[in-house]
Amino acid sequence: MIQRIHLALVAVLAALAGQAAALQDPGKAVLTQIAVTVYHATNGDPEVAGEMARPVDEETERRLRAERNLRFAHYRALGRDIEPLYRSYENWAQPLKPSDEVLVRFEARSRPENDRVRLGIELWLSRKQILRTDVRLVEGRPLFVLGPEWRGGRLIIAIELADELKTGDE
Repeated sequence: MIQRIHLALVAVLAALAGQAAALQDPGKAVLTQIAVTVYHATNGDPEVAGEMARPVDEETERRLRAERNLRFAHYRALGRDIEPLYRSYENWAQPLKPSDEVLVRFEARSRPENDRVRLGIELWLSRKQILRTDVRLVEGRPLFVLGPEWRGGRLIIAIELADELKTGDE
């Protein structure tokens, strides 16, 4: 009787150990975090971006103006999403939650090293893929993509290595 209980206990422990090993998927290792921000840029009235739009900080405005094709009189931040970059899985950022009008899919092409990482990136607007490319992101240097016309201006999508940790309220 005791021997049967012992064998049953060993079998249960072995099954639990197998399930625990399956839950520890090495592909789900978080390499870093990626931030995706959507900006509205216009030479007209910046209030057309809506009441949820916020003015950008001076550093972001300086960076945007440094790019010849991104020079506008006014910039407003519309939304931001920070998502983990998993080692072996595709990742999605949805910066205008709950809307899925702007989505960015990204996946690691290499392990991060020296504050840089190679990514495969896809930009989706209105459920259509409009851009697919491989990039090397460097900490402190976002990739800016000039998006479509919107409300008398243009959308600008910034993709960068996140310098802050994602909190539960984002």
